[in-house]
Amino acid sequence: MAAALQLQTHPCFHGTCQLSPPPRPSVSFPSSSRSFPSSRRSLSAHVKAAASSLSTTTLQEGIAEFYDQSSGIWEDIWGDHMHHGYYDPDSNVSGSDHPAAQIRMIEESLRFAGITEDPANKPKTIVDVGCGIGGSSRYLARKYGAKCQGITLSPVQAGRANALAKDQGLADKVSFQVADALNQPFPDDQFDLVWSMESGEHMPDKPKFVKELARVAAPGGTIIIVTWCHRDLGPSEEDLQPWEKKLLNRICNAYYLPEWCSTSDYVKLLQSLSLQDIKAADWTENVAPFWPAVIRSALTWKGFTSLLRSGLKTIKGALVMPLMIQGYQKGVIKFAIITCRKPE
Repeated sequence: MAAALQLQTHPCFHGTCQLSPPPRPSVSFPSSSRSFPSSRRSLSAHVKAAASSLSTTTLQEGIAEFYDQSSGIWEDIWGDHMHHGYYDPDSNVSGSDHPAAQIRMIEESLRFAGITEDPANKPKTIVDVGCGIGGSSRYLARKYGAKCQGITLSPVQAGRANALAKDQGLADKVSFQVADALNQPFPDDQFDLVWSMESGEHMPDKPKFVKELARVAAPGGTIIIVTWCHRDLGPSEEDLQPWEKKLLNRICNAYYLPEWCSTSDYVKLLQSLSLQDIKAADWTENVAPFWPAVIRSALTWKGFTSLLRSGLKTIKGALVMPLMIQGYQKGVIKFAIITCRKPE
């Protein structure tokens, strides 16, 4: 949800988090794994299909303009983190829980990836791919004392992120720039932690996206991808059902997304690069309260008047928010975390 083509304290900082249930099972994959069902279409044909319908330049411009217009209203209503919150399934959630749930999403992602807090092994250099206004970067810099660099397609986001870093006394730790996640302005083997919080859905070339994440990761470094996916295809399926594709296309048109891929597609891409300790999990149940809360915030007087001032692209995005809920409820959309480690 933060722009990058790129395009988000403690988990209970606000005192409203509930205790976590036992961890949801995840699936780990050795490099040779073939555990996920696959389509009969080749992987590259499936995940590159969007490039034929919309040029990368046009897509980048649309993403940048969308987040230039919408980031201010998001910050005003929701704060620093432009991503889902992590909730206990079936919990009753009040409005005050949401900022804590967004912090919890960061903490749960780090826990799932096995990021250590051991001073000798904690990440010292981090890249935030799709940084938004820098919420994750500032949080991670404080938590680990790390140097963090963020990239976004939105000049408005990069400027605001740098301003917030300066205001919060973190200008020596974090910095932000406009850059393309498919052609990152960093040397090889640079970062202990490569962080992509809800930016993968904007990438028109998923193989190139994953390859860039792996390229900039330091040997032994961890890659964390948290992203929207469509459901995994069954062994006999060549594609999603027509009604499923129609639903996703309506969301794509509003949020400047290319064709979606599945969690299994990401796993295969990571395997193709010989990355290690590949793990994936479906957190769809854990984010269920998020979009209803966003809709409720848009229906307040503050949210409504802010939407009217923010521009047509933001209004268009707001109008399709119910489709995200529908996609989750019907099992078409999955909220996935995929993590791995670069060989030393």
